Amino acid sequence: MQPSECKLTAPTIAAVVVNWNSRNDVLAAVASLRSQQDPALSIVVVDNGSSDGSTEALREAFPEVEVIEAQENLGFAEGCNRGIAATRSDWVLLFNNDATADPGCLAELRRALTGASAELGMVQPMVIFANRPSHANSTGVVVRRSGKAYDRDFDVPVAVAERSGEPFCATASAGLYRRSMLEKVRLPGGYLDRAFFMYFEDVDLGWRCRLAGYVGRFVPTAIVRHKYQASATRHGRSFAMNQVRVNRIATLLRAASLAFLLRTLHYSVRDLFRVAREMGHAPVFRFLSRVPGLLRDRALVTSFSRVGRSALESAWIRKRK
Repeated sequence: MQPSECKLTAPTIAAVVVNWNSRNDVLAAVASLRSQQDPALSIVVVDNGSSDGSTEALREAFPEVEVIEAQENLGFAEGCNRGIAATRSDWVLLFNNDATADPGCLAELRRALTGASAELGMVQPMVIFANRPSHANSTGVVVRRSGKAYDRDFDVPVAVAERSGEPFCATASAGLYRRSMLEKVRLPGGYLDRAFFMYFEDVDLGWRCRLAGYVGRFVPTAIVRHKYQASATRHGRSFAMNQVRVNRIATLLRAASLAFLLRTLHYSVRDLFRVAREMGHAPVFRFLSRVPGLLRDRALVTSFSRVGRSALESAWIRKRK
């Protein structure tokens, strides 16, 4: 574990927003962050090769916001990596381009940091559905015994979700991360694994953070409204499901105990067959070519771990499949 307690009186926060052809959404997201009126907040938007005028509109509306233009769609994970690397803040807020922060959201997150111990590495706001604000979209991430991960309290009434305690990890749709933690768990593929492209990258990151001895906190009074998969649906449901399947296996190879890997082997084999059936054999071969690198990452994760893999799984892996 990290030593002692550390008072954070006025930490700097950088919000990183990744955008891809979502001009109106990203303008609303940035406007909601700017409306927090927080002098210690900076905003970086990484644009993944948009062709809808997003970058021009952002620069016109928010000249103080840094816009990083990629010439192609790097994916969510690498977009976040580029944004994090461009900042020097104490904390990093990963924020979806289809999300908006309610007034006072950042102040509530800051309140959670005041007097926080050095083990606190992830802070999760209350994410609600933008079109159904009476129900939660996510209060963090929960991992099941199959190795699958879900948004905690998905579609649960807000009044019930408010009582949820500490999450396994934050969801990157709106998650606040300690920079020193991100640096400690960084891998050759980035803070978030760029090979994931999108989906499950926050679970992979959160699992590493937990192994490194960091904990999370849920702040129900910090409200974020999320359209939910506004960008992802343009790739198609089959693409999304197969990304989740492959990235889940990659996360387990890197972070799970040997016993957990063996217990979930039938799920992993089944998922690879499903990917081959729906997408062809090429994605499976690409994944298999990554396995040696994932095993090297596994050794690196072991080197910075402060919590045993089996102990972490016993404490946090839920019984449901």
